[in-house]
Amino acid sequence: MKFTIVTTVLLGLLLTPALADYFQNTDVSKQITVSGGYQTLTINREWRVAIIEEKSSRGSWKTIWNYDTGFIATKVLSERACFISVMNRNEMPSFDTLPTVVEERTAGLQNLKGQGQPTREITFVLIKRPVRDLQSYGPDIFAMCRGLATYVAYEVHGPQYTSYNQGSCLRLDVLQLVDLNYCRGNNKI
Repeated sequence: MKFTIVTTVLLGLLLTPALADYFQNTDVSKQITVSGGYQTLTINREWRVAIIEEKSSRGSWKTIWNYDTGFIATKVLSERACFISVMNRNEMPSFDTLPTVVEERTAGLQNLKGQGQPTREITFVLIKRPVRDLQSYGPDIFAMCRGLATYVAYEVHGPQYTSYNQGSCLRLDVLQLVDLNYCRGNNKI
């Protein structure tokens, strides 16, 4: 009898860390309502990637936040284009807290009937020439942007931002956490 108890305890001690790692690496998926449409957040803990996708009557888009490589890629179906930029980790929610922040934010907004404003706004200006080598941005971005016109976008702040025609910007409200603004500047893409 004592042998069975000792064996069971030892087996439990060995399996607990393995099961904890398994459950921490599985995907997390959450769907929330944003401005009359819905967004789906999918997190792959193993690859440190967050994918947010919106489907609404105003248009559909998908953005990949690859915390491992440090790139953001956004596909806008109405534009038939992808935009790739370097992730400013100081502006973005951290990968480890993203599910919790989204949960807290959406729970708080339900109490306010969905009338919240994003906590951050990041503005990018698109570079006119298209990206030639999508594979250098990783397999997830390559798969999403392949076959579409893809442009690099760089982040702008303050006076740089006001020098661009803000009417030419495409604004995406991502999970009511971050507004991603993609602006064409003075050149037509």
